Amino acid sequence: MPHTPKRATRTSASLERTSHHRPHLPPFIFPIWAPEVARVTKTSSSHLQLVATAAILGEYVSAALFGAIADRRGPGAVSTTAGLLFGVGLGSLAWRYQVCAASLASGETPWVHEWVLLAAAWFVVGCGTAASYFSAMCSLSKSAPASHAGLAIALPCAVFGLSPLFLSGVASLFTTAAKAVDQGAALDVRAYLGFLGALLMAVNLAGGFLIRDLPWQENIDRVIVAAIEPFPDEENLSGYVSPGEQVSERSPLLRRTDAAAATTAVKPITTGDSFGAFISTTSFWLLGAVVFFSTGPAEMYMASVAQIIESLAPTSHAQLPSKRMSQHGTLTLSKHHVALLSISNTIWRLVIGAASDYLARPASPGRKRSGWRKHVRLVFVGGACVLLALACIWACTGMSSPSGLWVVTPAIAIAYGTIFTLVPALVRARWNVLDFGRNWGTLTWFSAAGAMLYTPLYGILLDLAQRKMGQDGGVCVGPRCYKPIFAIAAASAAVAGVLVIVLGRRWSQRAIVA
Repeated sequence: MPHTPKRATRTSASLERTSHHRPHLPPFIFPIWAPEVARVTKTSSSHLQLVATAAILGEYVSAALFGAIADRRGPGAVSTTAGLLFGVGLGSLAWRYQVCAASLASGETPWVHEWVLLAAAWFVVGCGTAASYFSAMCSLSKSAPASHAGLAIALPCAVFGLSPLFLSGVASLFTTAAKAVDQGAALDVRAYLGFLGALLMAVNLAGGFLIRDLPWQENIDRVIVAAIEPFPDEENLSGYVSPGEQVSERSPLLRRTDAAAATTAVKPITTGDSFGAFISTTSFWLLGAVVFFSTGPAEMYMASVAQIIESLAPTSHAQLPSKRMSQHGTLTLSKHHVALLSISNTIWRLVIGAASDYLARPASPGRKRSGWRKHVRLVFVGGACVLLALACIWACTGMSSPSGLWVVTPAIAIAYGTIFTLVPALVRARWNVLDFGRNWGTLTWFSAAGAMLYTPLYGILLDLAQRKMGQDGGVCVGPRCYKPIFAIAAASAAVAGVLVIVLGRRWSQRAIVA
């Protein structure tokens, strides 16, 4: 095959950059350590939801910045930044937990605004997550041909979704029975968070030295192609030259094609579209609204699954949080659901990425796509919105025990994985790939806004339900605790589905293929 060494280099580099971004998803392990931290710091449900939102806010607010840096400075610099942010954020969380635990043991009450410090540290962790994510995403998406855009984006997304499985599994190594008996805790939070901080910092710092960006010829302007790979496009793809083209003592030192290539190489490399032009398009706002109304409820569920489990638990157990069996059982169930979210996310992202590439491909090289296959990725996004709406409708109408979550969890994970795999592919197809990091990072602000709305809203609804039922303090138990937020989430997902239809019709009228 032509250019086999170059293809092998790209393949090995892609595997390398993927392997060095394996564990980088701390915000989604929040349900594992949050209940114990809330107990020690005396944090209310509404304040705990604000802490959860802080990481989501940090992750998405910094997304466009890290995406733009990855576009211009390379993914290695962003990975190094991620390592430093993880070390500072997780280290600060472990330190504050230790301080509050010591105060509680000595009979003192922790600072009433301790949740603010927790939120600040968790915000830094969210920024680290965004940096790690975009270093992998931008590197792989620009190193693959356009025909494999879905799979190229699905691969780092799948690793992103696999991280909670690994990180939640590690939590069992930091569970101490003695501490659980004495203090009602099933997790050594200080040791667990300290370990995560050291691990994630080491992995991302290593990635900063090892990751390299290898742009694919189909993805970049001819100016950049000539600078990186100054070879003819047709006859000489095999690497061989004809006898008339071989160099002899009569050949000029600088041939015409070489001079043109040298001249081209010194031209400055610029992006094709300005930021103002990007955000002024109607497609940007429609696609952003789809992300807002669909991922917001999903982010809320992933950050709050532990509290939902406690609300579904039998009253006799939920009202006795100091009992080791009750709290250890809730922690175990939470870890199982985090693992299920991770597994469903990982497998489905790879499946949907490969399937979208296959279906988006023309039936034959000389033919164009027809019918719904012109917008196959958009069709899948619409299907994900419908699935999310159905899962939330089931949760607010037919769910009455923790066993019902075994239906809700994989459905939400599949919907979330579909949206976060295919929307970046739509961005890559619709706008200039050179600005992919900046463009996709900007669109993730809509996801941040959705998470900031739905996650704190769930905490507020929990507090209101507790007051109505006379359950001041402790855990909110009963259908009133979770049904309102799921009803709102179902309506939100339905709105996202309608917006997908509007966007699809608009692209069809303008002959936009994505």
